[in-house]
Amino acid sequence: MKSLYQPGDPGHWAGRVDGTVQGLRRWHQEVRSIDLDETQELKNAVVLLGFCCDEGVRRNQGRVGAQNGPAQFRKILGGLPVHFSGQIRLLDGGDVYCPDTGLEAAQQRLAELVAKIRQQGGFPLLLGGGHEITYAHFKGLHIEGKSIGIINIDAHLDIRPLKDGVGNSGTGFYQIADDLSREGKPLHYLALGIQDISNTPSLLAYAKDKGTKIIKAEDVHEGNMQEILKAVHDFAVQVDLVYLTIDLDAFAAPYAPGVSALAFNGLIPDVTFQQIFQAIISLPNLVSVDVAELNPVYDIDQRTTKLGSDLIFKILQKF
Repeated sequence: MKSLYQPGDPGHWAGRVDGTVQGLRRWHQEVRSIDLDETQELKNAVVLLGFCCDEGVRRNQGRVGAQNGPAQFRKILGGLPVHFSGQIRLLDGGDVYCPDTGLEAAQQRLAELVAKIRQQGGFPLLLGGGHEITYAHFKGLHIEGKSIGIINIDAHLDIRPLKDGVGNSGTGFYQIADDLSREGKPLHYLALGIQDISNTPSLLAYAKDKGTKIIKAEDVHEGNMQEILKAVHDFAVQVDLVYLTIDLDAFAAPYAPGVSALAFNGLIPDVTFQQIFQAIISLPNLVSVDVAELNPVYDIDQRTTKLGSDLIFKILQKF
Protein backbone atom coordinates (compact mmCIF):
# COMPACT_ATOMS: atom_id res chain seq x y z
CA MET A 1 0.00 0.00 0.00
CA LYS A 2 1.29 3.46 -0.91
CA SER A 3 2.47 5.57 2.03
CA LEU A 4 0.26 8.44 3.14
CA TYR A 5 3.07 10.86 2.31
CA GLN A 6 5.68 11.01 -0.42
CA PRO A 7 8.34 13.78 -0.37
CA GLY A 8 8.87 16.18 -3.26
CA ASP A 9 10.33 14.65 -6.41
CA PRO A 10 12.42 16.70 -8.87
CA GLY A 11 11.21 14.34 -11.60
CA HIS A 12 7.75 15.89 -11.32
CA TRP A 13 9.02 19.19 -12.73
CA ALA A 14 9.88 19.90 -16.36
CA GLY A 15 9.51 22.60 -18.99
CA ARG A 16 11.23 24.64 -21.65
CA VAL A 17 14.55 26.31 -20.92
CA ASP A 18 15.14 29.81 -22.31
CA GLY A 19 18.26 30.38 -20.22
CA THR A 20 19.56 30.14 -16.69
CA VAL A 21 20.00 33.80 -15.76
CA GLN A 22 17.43 35.82 -13.82
CA GLY A 23 14.68 37.00 -16.16
CA LEU A 24 14.75 33.85 -18.29
CA ARG A 25 14.10 31.19 -15.68
CA ARG A 26 10.90 29.16 -15.33
CA TRP A 27 9.38 27.55 -12.27
CA HIS A 28 10.83 24.10 -12.97
CA GLN A 29 14.31 25.67 -12.82
CA GLU A 30 13.53 27.44 -9.54
CA VAL A 31 11.61 24.88 -7.49
CA ARG A 32 13.46 22.66 -5.03
CA SER A 33 12.01 19.38 -3.72
CA ILE A 34 12.08 18.67 0.01
CA ASP A 35 11.01 16.06 2.55
CA LEU A 36 8.71 17.61 5.13
CA ASP A 37 9.42 14.80 7.58
CA GLU A 38 12.92 16.25 7.90
CA THR A 39 13.59 19.47 9.78
CA GLN A 40 13.61 22.35 7.32
CA GLU A 41 14.35 26.06 7.41
CA LEU A 42 11.31 27.45 5.62
CA LYS A 43 11.59 31.18 6.23
CA ASN A 44 10.71 33.12 3.05
CA ALA A 45 9.56 29.86 1.45
CA VAL A 46 6.31 29.07 -0.34
CA VAL A 47 5.80 25.34 0.10
CA LEU A 48 3.67 23.46 -2.40
CA LEU A 49 1.97 20.37 -1.00
CA GLY A 50 -0.35 18.12 -2.99
CA PHE A 51 -3.44 16.37 -1.63
CA CYS A 52 -3.99 13.40 -3.96
CA CYS A 53 -7.41 12.52 -2.67
CA ASP A 54 -11.00 12.55 -3.88
CA GLU A 55 -12.48 10.04 -1.45
CA GLY A 56 -14.57 12.89 -0.03
CA VAL A 57 -15.90 13.59 -3.52
CA ARG A 58 -16.79 9.92 -3.96
CA ARG A 59 -18.62 9.91 -0.63
CA ASN A 60 -20.42 13.06 -1.77
CA GLN A 61 -21.51 11.34 -5.00
CA GLY A 62 -19.42 13.69 -7.15
CA ARG A 63 -17.23 13.02 -10.20
CA VAL A 64 -14.00 11.39 -9.06
CA GLY A 65 -10.65 12.26 -10.61
CA ALA A 66 -9.45 15.17 -8.48
CA GLN A 67 -6.82 12.93 -6.89
CA ASN A 68 -4.79 13.58 -10.06
CA GLY A 69 -5.07 17.36 -9.66
CA PRO A 70 -1.66 17.96 -8.02
CA ALA A 71 0.24 16.17 -10.79
CA GLN A 72 -1.66 18.12 -13.44
CA PHE A 73 -0.95 21.41 -11.69
CA ARG A 74 2.78 20.69 -11.64
CA LYS A 75 2.76 20.10 -15.41
CA ILE A 76 1.48 23.64 -16.00
CA LEU A 77 3.26 25.38 -13.13
CA GLY A 78 6.63 24.00 -14.24
CA GLY A 79 6.55 26.01 -17.44
CA LEU A 80 5.52 29.34 -15.92
CA PRO A 81 8.04 32.20 -16.09
CA VAL A 82 9.50 33.34 -12.77
CA HIS A 83 8.06 36.74 -11.89
CA PHE A 84 8.16 36.37 -8.11
CA SER A 85 10.81 37.96 -5.94
CA GLY A 86 14.28 36.45 -5.84
CA GLN A 87 13.99 36.58 -2.05
CA ILE A 88 11.27 33.94 -2.17
CA ARG A 89 12.13 30.24 -2.24
CA LEU A 90 9.74 27.94 -4.08
CA LEU A 91 9.71 24.46 -2.54
CA ASP A 92 7.81 21.30 -3.40
CA GLY A 93 6.94 19.40 -0.25
CA GLY A 94 5.48 16.42 -2.12
CA ASP A 95 2.07 14.80 -1.80
CA VAL A 96 -0.33 13.32 0.72
CA TYR A 97 -2.23 10.28 -0.57
CA CYS A 98 -5.46 8.58 0.42
CA PRO A 99 -5.03 4.82 0.03
CA ASP A 100 -8.29 2.92 -0.38
CA THR A 101 -11.03 4.82 1.50
CA GLY A 102 -8.95 6.15 4.39
CA LEU A 103 -9.94 9.82 4.12
CA GLU A 104 -9.62 10.59 7.82
CA ALA A 105 -6.05 9.27 8.00
CA ALA A 106 -5.10 11.30 4.92
CA GLN A 107 -6.66 14.42 6.41
CA GLN A 108 -4.77 13.92 9.66
CA ARG A 109 -1.46 13.49 7.78
CA LEU A 110 -2.11 16.63 5.76
CA ALA A 111 -2.91 18.59 8.91
CA GLU A 112 0.36 17.47 10.50
CA LEU A 113 2.38 18.60 7.48
CA VAL A 114 0.60 21.97 7.24
CA ALA A 115 1.42 22.52 10.90
CA LYS A 116 5.09 21.66 10.24
CA ILE A 117 5.29 24.11 7.36
CA ARG A 118 3.88 26.91 9.50
CA GLN A 119 6.00 26.06 12.54
CA GLN A 120 9.15 26.17 10.41
CA GLY A 121 8.28 29.55 8.93
CA GLY A 122 6.85 28.59 5.55
CA PHE A 123 3.71 29.58 3.64
CA PRO A 124 1.63 26.49 2.72
CA LEU A 125 0.18 26.53 -0.81
CA LEU A 126 -1.79 23.32 -1.20
CA LEU A 127 -2.82 21.66 -4.47
CA GLY A 128 -6.01 19.59 -4.45
CA GLY A 129 -7.56 17.15 -4.58
CA GLY A 130 -11.15 17.31 -3.45
CA HIS A 131 -12.51 20.02 -1.19
CA GLU A 132 -12.24 17.67 1.75
CA ILE A 133 -8.83 19.38 1.87
CA THR A 134 -10.45 22.26 3.81
CA TYR A 135 -11.04 20.46 7.09
CA ALA A 136 -7.52 19.02 7.11
CA HIS A 137 -5.91 22.32 6.11
CA PHE A 138 -7.75 24.20 8.87
CA LYS A 139 -6.77 21.61 11.49
CA GLY A 140 -3.12 22.13 10.56
CA LEU A 141 -3.43 25.88 11.09
CA HIS A 142 -5.66 25.71 14.15
CA ILE A 143 -2.96 24.45 16.49
CA GLU A 144 -1.55 27.96 16.60
CA GLY A 145 -4.33 28.92 19.00
CA LYS A 146 -5.19 32.10 17.14
CA SER A 147 -8.47 33.11 15.52
CA ILE A 148 -8.59 32.03 11.87
CA GLY A 149 -10.88 33.52 9.27
CA ILE A 150 -11.58 31.35 6.23
CA ILE A 151 -12.37 32.90 2.86
CA ASN A 152 -13.91 30.30 0.58
CA ILE A 153 -14.27 31.03 -3.15
CA ASP A 154 -16.89 28.43 -4.02
CA ALA A 155 -20.31 27.78 -5.49
CA HIS A 156 -21.13 25.65 -2.43
CA LEU A 157 -21.12 26.46 1.28
CA ASP A 158 -19.72 22.99 2.11
CA ILE A 159 -21.42 23.16 5.49
CA ARG A 160 -23.57 20.03 5.28
CA PRO A 161 -23.97 17.79 8.35
CA LEU A 162 -22.02 14.54 8.44
CA LYS A 163 -23.60 11.60 6.67
CA ASP A 164 -23.58 8.39 8.70
CA GLY A 165 -21.09 10.06 11.03
CA VAL A 166 -18.37 10.61 8.41
CA GLY A 167 -17.22 13.64 6.45
CA ASN A 168 -16.97 14.25 2.74
CA SER A 169 -16.10 17.05 0.34
CA GLY A 170 -19.22 19.00 1.34
CA THR A 171 -18.94 18.83 5.14
CA GLY A 172 -15.69 20.69 5.84
CA PHE A 173 -17.16 23.86 7.28
CA TYR A 174 -19.70 21.93 9.35
CA GLN A 175 -16.81 19.97 10.87
CA ILE A 176 -14.80 23.13 11.50
CA ALA A 177 -17.78 24.88 13.07
CA ASP A 178 -18.47 21.84 15.25
CA ASP A 179 -14.87 21.66 16.46
CA LEU A 180 -14.82 25.38 17.24
CA SER A 181 -18.18 25.21 19.02
CA ARG A 182 -16.85 22.51 21.37
CA GLU A 183 -14.01 24.90 22.21
CA GLY A 184 -16.45 27.75 22.79
CA LYS A 185 -15.17 29.65 19.74
CA PRO A 186 -17.06 31.15 16.80
CA LEU A 187 -16.71 30.26 13.13
CA HIS A 188 -15.20 33.06 11.04
CA TYR A 189 -16.30 32.31 7.49
CA LEU A 190 -16.66 34.43 4.35
CA ALA A 191 -18.06 32.59 1.31
CA LEU A 192 -17.66 34.23 -2.10
CA GLY A 193 -19.37 32.95 -5.25
CA ILE A 194 -22.22 31.05 -3.58
CA GLN A 195 -25.13 30.02 -5.81
CA ASP A 196 -28.67 29.29 -4.66
CA ILE A 197 -28.90 26.45 -7.18
CA SER A 198 -26.00 24.71 -5.42
CA ASN A 199 -27.24 25.05 -1.81
CA THR A 200 -30.49 24.17 -0.06
CA PRO A 201 -32.35 26.89 1.88
CA SER A 202 -31.59 25.06 5.13
CA LEU A 203 -27.84 25.17 4.44
CA LEU A 204 -28.01 28.90 3.69
CA ALA A 205 -29.97 29.45 6.91
CA TYR A 206 -27.55 27.34 8.96
CA ALA A 207 -24.54 29.19 7.56
CA LYS A 208 -26.10 32.56 8.34
CA ASP A 209 -26.94 31.35 11.85
CA LYS A 210 -23.22 30.60 12.27
CA GLY A 211 -22.40 34.17 11.28
CA THR A 212 -21.19 33.37 7.76
CA LYS A 213 -20.76 36.34 5.43
CA ILE A 214 -22.20 35.21 2.08
CA ILE A 215 -21.46 36.98 -1.20
CA LYS A 216 -23.40 35.30 -3.98
CA ALA A 217 -22.01 34.84 -7.48
CA GLU A 218 -24.76 37.02 -8.94
CA ASP A 219 -23.58 39.92 -6.77
CA VAL A 220 -19.97 39.78 -7.94
CA HIS A 221 -19.95 42.59 -10.49
CA GLU A 222 -18.37 45.99 -10.99
CA GLY A 223 -21.26 47.86 -9.35
CA ASN A 224 -20.67 45.98 -6.08
CA MET A 225 -16.87 46.23 -6.16
CA GLN A 226 -16.38 48.65 -3.27
CA GLU A 227 -18.93 46.86 -1.10
CA ILE A 228 -17.18 43.52 -1.64
CA LEU A 229 -13.72 44.97 -1.02
CA LYS A 230 -15.00 46.49 2.23
CA ALA A 231 -16.52 43.15 3.25
CA VAL A 232 -13.19 41.40 2.66
CA HIS A 233 -11.28 44.05 4.64
CA ASP A 234 -13.77 44.08 7.52
CA PHE A 235 -13.68 40.28 7.70
CA ALA A 236 -9.89 40.10 7.74
CA VAL A 237 -9.34 42.68 10.49
CA GLN A 238 -11.51 40.79 12.96
CA VAL A 239 -9.24 37.71 12.98
CA ASP A 240 -5.56 36.99 13.62
CA LEU A 241 -4.98 34.86 10.52
CA VAL A 242 -6.69 34.40 7.17
CA TYR A 243 -6.78 31.13 5.23
CA LEU A 244 -7.98 31.21 1.61
CA THR A 245 -9.48 28.14 -0.02
CA ILE A 246 -10.40 28.20 -3.72
CA ASP A 247 -12.81 25.61 -5.10
CA LEU A 248 -12.50 25.80 -8.87
CA ASP A 249 -16.16 24.85 -9.28
CA ALA A 250 -16.97 28.44 -8.30
CA PHE A 251 -16.18 29.43 -11.89
CA ALA A 252 -18.48 29.15 -14.90
CA ALA A 253 -18.18 25.97 -16.94
CA PRO A 254 -16.47 27.53 -20.00
CA TYR A 255 -13.58 28.59 -17.75
CA ALA A 256 -13.54 25.59 -15.41
CA PRO A 257 -14.99 22.45 -17.02
CA GLY A 258 -12.55 20.17 -15.19
CA VAL A 259 -14.10 20.04 -11.73
CA SER A 260 -15.99 17.54 -9.62
CA ALA A 261 -19.26 19.53 -9.57
CA LEU A 262 -19.73 21.70 -12.65
CA ALA A 263 -21.13 25.24 -12.26
CA PHE A 264 -22.67 26.14 -15.61
CA ASN A 265 -23.14 29.79 -14.62
CA GLY A 266 -20.57 30.61 -11.96
CA LEU A 267 -18.00 33.35 -11.48
CA ILE A 268 -16.28 34.87 -14.49
CA PRO A 269 -12.52 35.41 -13.92
CA ASP A 270 -12.69 38.90 -15.44
CA VAL A 271 -11.21 42.23 -14.32
CA THR A 272 -13.77 42.60 -11.53
CA PHE A 273 -12.98 39.20 -10.06
CA GLN A 274 -9.24 39.78 -10.45
CA GLN A 275 -9.44 43.01 -8.45
CA ILE A 276 -11.28 41.23 -5.66
CA PHE A 277 -8.80 38.37 -5.77
CA GLN A 278 -5.86 40.78 -5.62
CA ALA A 279 -7.39 42.37 -2.52
CA ILE A 280 -7.72 38.97 -0.84
CA ILE A 281 -4.18 37.79 -1.57
CA SER A 282 -2.81 41.17 -0.48
CA LEU A 283 -4.25 40.82 3.03
CA PRO A 284 -1.34 41.20 5.47
CA ASN A 285 -2.57 38.34 7.67
CA LEU A 286 -3.06 35.80 4.86
CA VAL A 287 -1.04 32.77 5.94
CA SER A 288 -2.15 29.84 3.80
CA VAL A 289 -3.94 28.97 0.54
CA ASP A 290 -5.28 25.90 -1.22
CA VAL A 291 -6.74 25.35 -4.70
CA ALA A 292 -9.17 22.44 -4.78
CA GLU A 293 -11.37 20.31 -7.04
CA LEU A 294 -9.24 20.29 -10.19
CA ASN A 295 -10.44 17.16 -12.00
CA PRO A 296 -8.21 16.54 -15.06
CA VAL A 297 -10.53 13.79 -16.31
CA TYR A 298 -13.10 16.39 -17.38
CA ASP A 299 -10.83 19.31 -18.25
CA ILE A 300 -10.90 20.73 -21.79
CA ASP A 301 -7.69 22.13 -23.29
CA GLN A 302 -6.36 22.35 -19.69
CA ARG A 303 -8.62 25.38 -19.12
CA THR A 304 -9.28 24.61 -15.47
CA THR A 305 -5.65 23.77 -14.75
CA LYS A 306 -4.52 26.99 -16.40
CA LEU A 307 -7.10 29.04 -14.48
CA GLY A 308 -5.95 27.55 -11.17
CA SER A 309 -2.31 28.00 -12.16
CA ASP A 310 -2.95 31.65 -13.00
CA LEU A 311 -4.34 32.20 -9.51
CA ILE A 312 -1.30 30.47 -7.99
CA PHE A 313 0.98 32.56 -10.24
CA LYS A 314 -0.61 35.75 -8.91
CA ILE A 315 -0.23 34.60 -5.29
CA LEU A 316 3.51 34.10 -5.77
CA GLN A 317 3.85 37.58 -7.24
CA LYS A 318 2.42 39.08 -4.04
CA PHE A 319 5.30 37.90 -1.88
